Amino acid sequence: MNIKNTLVVYATPTSSEQKKTISSVKSALKKCRIKHAIVHRGKLGKKSFENRDLAIAVGGDGTFLNTAHFIFSNMHILGVNSDPKFKEGFFMAASRKDFEKKFNRILDGDYKIRKLSRLEAYINGKKVPELALNEFYISRVKEYRTARYYIAITRMKERQKSSGIIISTAAGSHAWMKSAGGKTLPIDSNKFEYLVREPYCGRISAKCQLVNGILDKNDKLEIGFELGKGILIADSLSREHKFRAGQKIIVKVSEKPLYSIMF
Repeated sequence: MNIKNTLVVYATPTSSEQKKTISSVKSALKKCRIKHAIVHRGKLGKKSFENRDLAIAVGGDGTFLNTAHFIFSNMHILGVNSDPKFKEGFFMAASRKDFEKKFNRILDGDYKIRKLSRLEAYINGKKVPELALNEFYISRVKEYRTARYYIAITRMKERQKSSGIIISTAAGSHAWMKSAGGKTLPIDSNKFEYLVREPYCGRISAKCQLVNGILDKNDKLEIGFELGKGILIADSLSREHKFRAGQKIIVKVSEKPLYSIMF
């Protein structure tokens, strides 16, 4: 890979190990004479990514996900776990101890690319800015209130009451979806999954059939609230996109995957 200009995204360090990792990344880039900018994850914007060849997310999976929300091109991303003892690092391929070695491997072309499927969402025909690498979550604005809606998948449609709906990618099936009781998919799969949280089936409510399922790449999932206001959020860290009853929500696989560097 011909790298001339790199963007380093970091999370606020909360331990000495995390501070050391950020310093090690900066030192290695300087040693390799790579031009780079360092931006806190909370200050990212579209301009941060202009004319960059590579994005390096230093922190945990949250920093990786946050960085991914701004990547819509074929730009590659490398995750660096800033503190492996305390951060899961599902998406992270390097750490402080091996970053310099692995970065040199990237410069030599000795690396692999993992193409990660992402989801896109529309609210009444308007596209939501963020692509979800893990999942979209849909619920009432006040999550403790029951959501009343219809859910439609291909030719099936059902009215439901629940706490909300998780719609995840293959990568996301190893995160919240898994914790909520969903199925895990191979990380390189382009299928996606939905799961209804705490579906309510009472005396006058039919038993829900569309509770959890795996959908194909070309499928789409449609949801419309019948009462109250709702929110849609990407990866549990984007801004909350609000909608009202009667508006149509559509979620499907995006044609813009994320290209993650692995070894």
